[in-house]
Amino acid sequence: MFKKVLKGLGIAILSLITLFVIIGVWSGYKSSTYEKTAIPYLDVAIPEISSWETDAMKKYLTPSVLADVSEKDLNTVVRTLSKMGELVELGQYEFSSVTSKALIGGGSGTFVTYVVPANYENGQATITVTLKEEDDSFSVYQFNLNSMALLE
Repeated sequence: MFKKVLKGLGIAILSLITLFVIIGVWSGYKSSTYEKTAIPYLDVAIPEISSWETDAMKKYLTPSVLADVSEKDLNTVVRTLSKMGELVELGQYEFSSVTSKALIGGGSGTFVTYVVPANYENGQATITVTLKEEDDSFSVYQFNLNSMALLE
């Protein structure tokens, strides 16, 4: 009886270890797929977005985001983010996730999320950016800048 319990427990633990290894390998594979395409895109997009000009922001946003946000709201967001000042340095990109999902209003897409620390003139920030895969490039679906400097 005791041997059966130990055997069952051993199988359960081995299954969990196998599951974690598979998840780790899959995540590594997915992140390396986008490393050669998404990161060069972000190397250009983030500094341009960080110029804090509405037209620069519009250039990178997906058409669905542009359709959902008013000019006034976009100007307010850009004006708020401009409190960060000039971009000084971007840190190491960290792959977060890749998902495929349906969009409200029709269509679907593949979305890749990266997190990157950044130093701005007026403080440090963490940027979380979700890119929508478009044919042979990307567009910005979400741009989240988290910084204590924005609270001042």
